[in-house]
Amino acid sequence: MMTTLRIAVLCGLCLFCTKAFAEEPLFFSVLNQRSATLTAQYWNPILSYVSVRSGVPLRLKMGRTAPETTAMTVRGDFAFAYTNHLFTPKRDLLGWRVIARPAGKGIQGAIVVPETSPVKTLTDLAGKEVGFPSPEAFVGYWVPMDALLKAGVEVKPTFAGNQEGVMGQLKAGRIIAAAVNAQVMESYARREHFLYRTIWQSEAYLDLPVMAHPRCLATRWRRLEMPWLK
Repeated sequence: MMTTLRIAVLCGLCLFCTKAFAEEPLFFSVLNQRSATLTAQYWNPILSYVSVRSGVPLRLKMGRTAPETTAMTVRGDFAFAYTNHLFTPKRDLLGWRVIARPAGKGIQGAIVVPETSPVKTLTDLAGKEVGFPSPEAFVGYWVPMDALLKAGVEVKPTFAGNQEGVMGQLKAGRIIAAAVNAQVMESYARREHFLYRTIWQSEAYLDLPVMAHPRCLATRWRRLEMPWLK
């Protein structure tokens, strides 16, 4: 997922952050998209590798929902965060900085329905209950909601707390359609053997980045950063 170069950047930041955060483990948050178990299965090997390379223990920590994790991130509970919920004018003032980003084609928002659903277009959703991960989800709320509004379609939003939460509601038949991260939806459907159709999909946007807390970005690190990124 991360290139070797980008992991090296994270290792370098870890070494510097030991002074900023004393000798305690550095907390690394991941925005809630999948279940806590699946998130841990994916991220713990990465964090273990970085911990060994840097000599600094990293510990995965998340809230129960995406809004809760974001609130903890804004509060400064973490040294690093894998998130795209900090790109607002107000949160930009907090000083978090992008240090790495997954390689790949990016992420896309999508509105999906079960394969057997009679819904064919966005207009078929008018007045219906549509599921979203959370009010702050970029490709799971802001992008698809913008498309709905531009199409003149008003829906009744309901929020599940994370990406796979809303997918589970769709699979269980609790909602008629779901706005999701298209890539996460593909993985979920493959794992859960769930057949679905996409009735709308956005252009590609940059994937979620790994961001560092400003306490990890003092002048000394800035001088060391450029050789890694060139």
